[in-house]
Amino acid sequence: MREAARHRPNDGHVTGAIAMYLNEQSRHAEAEAMYRLALSQAPNASSIAVDLAELELRRGAWRDGWPRFERRVSAHGENSVVTRMERAGPRWRGESLAGKRVVVYSELGLGDDIQFVRYFPRFAESVRRNSGEALLAVRSTLHPLIRRFAPDCVVLETHDFSTVDYTVRMMSMPFWIGLLPDQVDGRAYLDAAPERIGMWRRMLSAGGTNALHVGLVWAGSPTHRRDAQRSMPVDALKPLWRLPNIVFHPVAPGRDGDIAAMRAADARIAGLPEYREHFHDSAALVSALDVLVTVDSSPLHLAGALGKPVLAMIDRASHWCWGEGETQPWYDSVRLIRQREPGDWAPVVERVAAALSARLAGRAAPEDQQASAPVILG
Repeated sequence: MREAARHRPNDGHVTGAIAMYLNEQSRHAEAEAMYRLALSQAPNASSIAVDLAELELRRGAWRDGWPRFERRVSAHGENSVVTRMERAGPRWRGESLAGKRVVVYSELGLGDDIQFVRYFPRFAESVRRNSGEALLAVRSTLHPLIRRFAPDCVVLETHDFSTVDYTVRMMSMPFWIGLLPDQVDGRAYLDAAPERIGMWRRMLSAGGTNALHVGLVWAGSPTHRRDAQRSMPVDALKPLWRLPNIVFHPVAPGRDGDIAAMRAADARIAGLPEYREHFHDSAALVSALDVLVTVDSSPLHLAGALGKPVLAMIDRASHWCWGEGETQPWYDSVRLIRQREPGDWAPVVERVAAALSARLAGRAAPEDQQASAPVILG
């Protein structure tokens, strides 16, 4: 790409491609400088602006990042949910909301919805203070879970939006409320239905053993822009199969071939569960498990929002929200374990294995202490 740049030094898209490759090497400062150059060469390139915005958000420059992030456009064009919703009501751009109704709707990934729906009450309150009304619309797969958090939310695919005056994309709420890094609260904010959690706990305990029940997600959606970087091959997980007294439970459906390969490698992995309502049942299963081990996919956000312990296996560059190190403000219960070198999952999986071993040892210690305690006769 640098050879191409020698022939076309003022082509913003070539410069932007170089910036992207720098970013994937975690050379973030160099990438940001190159993105700024690319944007000066191609000021109308929304994808370059959004990539630069994500770098600003990564390093905490949110006063600049959120406004620039507003330049995102959908890759699906006329068929996108954004286009369809903006036919129902124009995008809100700060007009008076007195007597108006504005709908916040699912826009990007399911993980993005789970991560940022927490800000709807704050956004809705600001709309009410301006004499308007806010409505939340989420995708049908999320609706049974999210309505426990926002009881009045509606199903995006089926609701009649003819009475809506304005629309707001889910990921635009941080811009409108002026969200800053020190305002992120990592406490749990979602919960699953208790009766469903109880059902999963009964199923997990049916074997009669004291095994550690660990949720496992090793791959995300193959259509994701960075799926090749964030997902891992099943062979990389082999160190986990050596751990005693652990049963692994796949949380993301649709991976029967991978599960068969794991079992062939002597993994103690349960069958895929049958879900009636995908994310509602996923939330209940995750709530019943001891810990979730996952790559950067929507179950990570789900477990974090539920406050469940998570060992998150993160690729070297990662999504912007995970910053550059192994600390993050979004979920108190999530521990990041990041690649040291791009594509090298081995040290990550070894650290996960060590963390699970420590959890097993911690569980056994109280039992040992109880067994060796002296008997006191009253």
